[in-house]
Amino acid sequence: MAGADPWSPLELRCGRILRNRFLLAPMTTDSSHEDGIVSGDELSYIERRCSTEFAAGITACAYVDDNGRAWRGIGANRDEHHDSLRRLAEAVRAGGGHAILQLYDSGRLARPDLVAPADMRAPSSIASLRPGAHVPRAMDGDEVVDIIHAFVGAARRGIDAGFDGIELHGGNHYLLHQFFSPRANAREDDWGGLQEKRMSFGLCLATAVRKAIGSSALLGYRVNPFEAEPGGYSLSDAAEFVSRLCEVGLDYIHISMDDFRKRSPQREDRDWTAPEGQVGAENPIEVLSRAVQGRAAVIASGGIRTAADAVEALAMGADLLAIGRAALIDPEWITKLKQDDEAAIRTALPATAERIAAELTMPARMVDYILSRPNWLRREDGLGIAGEGRI
Repeated sequence: MAGADPWSPLELRCGRILRNRFLLAPMTTDSSHEDGIVSGDELSYIERRCSTEFAAGITACAYVDDNGRAWRGIGANRDEHHDSLRRLAEAVRAGGGHAILQLYDSGRLARPDLVAPADMRAPSSIASLRPGAHVPRAMDGDEVVDIIHAFVGAARRGIDAGFDGIELHGGNHYLLHQFFSPRANAREDDWGGLQEKRMSFGLCLATAVRKAIGSSALLGYRVNPFEAEPGGYSLSDAAEFVSRLCEVGLDYIHISMDDFRKRSPQREDRDWTAPEGQVGAENPIEVLSRAVQGRAAVIASGGIRTAADAVEALAMGADLLAIGRAALIDPEWITKLKQDDEAAIRTALPATAERIAAELTMPARMVDYILSRPNWLRREDGLGIAGEGRI
């Protein structure tokens, strides 16, 4: 099956036109100030990568509530964040592409050094599988409504600050994912139980945000294709969910994967290897693209490093491609790709933290995080491999 030309434009449902099929993927820098104000190093990092041919850039996840932070990241929960968000939008639009603000709440994955364990809340009082995870308290009905309002407020702030659109982070085991997961959501009210009710939080949230930002703004939803752990949701469950999300008026579905060719998502303990029997027979891009049926664009992500990779992912049914690790290692990746100069593309990190920060315009905390995961990216000194993960 032939896919779209990677350099062809694409008109989205909202009427906005992307000049090609490449987007800068959302990658957490963990480098904002403690009050959620974007740091100068973050702005430099994003501006360098977006001063290129990317059709759009998706920011690192911005928190909508202080008690939902998993990173020392971008704040979008207060009006005082307006100027910070404005500067961020300008940096993302540096090369003329669209700026998309990703919003999230970590739920039970809140980081203990940022959120007191007593303040950690989730759909149900069930701990994550991650080592050392705290047992969160279950949100009451009013809190569920309040967090929807928090997302709506953050989305409005983003649009008011100059962003062209909003991405709702419904993947990677954060709060939206937790509401959909039968493993994490054992509620017996309107927000849990059967799949129809477990879908209700994401559907209500997407509907509310679409109403708040209007029909001319971009709206996307990020989702994992399935859960690797026993008792998690399946690929067919995800297909039903994304089909329902398309009824809300989304512009795109962003499939969160470590490698677009693989059929297993990130486990909750951050292991990318699914247990035997938990890997599907079909590629998630193909399955979810069929479920979407052209009602929204589909973004493939994970392991797209070459022109051949891009063509292959588009042939699977994707409409757009989110580029993460390739743009981390080489900020001018897309420029070299367009110039048909793949031989010039950098494929390994510099050997030292100092060189990584200086040569790749990367915040120091982001460098520390990357180097703490030795099997994630190849380094020039031979350490590390082309890893199986993603920020």
